[in-house]
Amino acid sequence: MRAIAGAITALVLAATATAPAAGKAVVGDRVRDHVTVGQKQIPLPAGEWTVTGIGTQPFEMAEIGAFGTIENMVLARRAGDRIVAVVEINANAVPVNDGWGRTRSCERGSQYILVTRYRSGWDLSCLFVQATATGAAEGPPAWQATRRATAGATVPENWLTAGFRMSDRQDLVDIRYHFDPLLLTGEGVAGGWDADAVRADPRKLHAAEALTIWAMGFDGRIERGIRNQLRGEPAPMPVQAHYRSETPQVDGKLLALDRMHAAGALTTAEYVAQQRQALAEIPAVIENPGGLPLAMQKNISFRVFGSTVDYALAFFVTLSNPLSTYITASIVAIHSVIFVLNDNFWEERFASQSTRDANRIVDFAYIGGTE
Repeated sequence: MRAIAGAITALVLAATATAPAAGKAVVGDRVRDHVTVGQKQIPLPAGEWTVTGIGTQPFEMAEIGAFGTIENMVLARRAGDRIVAVVEINANAVPVNDGWGRTRSCERGSQYILVTRYRSGWDLSCLFVQATATGAAEGPPAWQATRRATAGATVPENWLTAGFRMSDRQDLVDIRYHFDPLLLTGEGVAGGWDADAVRADPRKLHAAEALTIWAMGFDGRIERGIRNQLRGEPAPMPVQAHYRSETPQVDGKLLALDRMHAAGALTTAEYVAQQRQALAEIPAVIENPGGLPLAMQKNISFRVFGSTVDYALAFFVTLSNPLSTYITASIVAIHSVIFVLNDNFWEERFASQSTRDANRIVDFAYIGGTE
């Protein structure tokens, strides 16, 4: 009996040692709805996805502090012998204390669209839509494993990519959803997918717009996933995404209100009142269409207002237009020099110590490159 008990104990211990952690996917798993990476839920479009590569990013940055590793996972979706969609995920394994800085992908570049929900030294939420050339970069180890695992399958030369970067003071998710353009065009289209080519071809433009609308309705799921709050039905694939309007955040609220009213959680009066409020809401988007940086625009606005007040006070005292103008010009010149010196001092003192004042760039190895 002792021998049998010992054998059973040994088997249990062996199984425990070799079994993957609960909820943690391994290569070859077929998953739906969402997958867990870095202890954070990552939403997936509806349907079945196969985990094709798992690894860590070759990333070092002492300024970030102890972050463990950047966990990297790639999932693929096939239709016959063709890879029609790929998801690449990056997430930190250990929370940090002072934020994750910024990414080049959330600065104006070759994207079709770039939307920033919020941005500070500690927090960032942005999404972008762009073309990705498959063979433009070697990619992270998880992508290299994916290429080996899907050898023989047809891979598009270009993807249409919806990318999301969200971070707070502790955690980070950097996710890119790559889709075969055929899913959004319904037929092959010749030529490249750079911004000029997309503007010149109505079919490509429609595809880019459809993916943009899908992405703007999907980013709320990323927000909930980083907090492990994903519940309910997954979002459809972009080709199937039929929203009521071009404001999918509002549409999502309306659908949620429909479900709550049907379940009896809202009275008819509450349901109608909140419907009206939802229809009047405009999603928050921070978008600088170009021109002077926002900080410079704010400084100019402040100086114009301040100079007007300075002139009014000087004229009240001197009752002389030339003398008031001279005093105001002197104040503007002196304050401008003091402002620059003070700004440079604080930048040099704290920029290397805290992401609050530093444009620290935190990027990883990604699949392919921009068109």
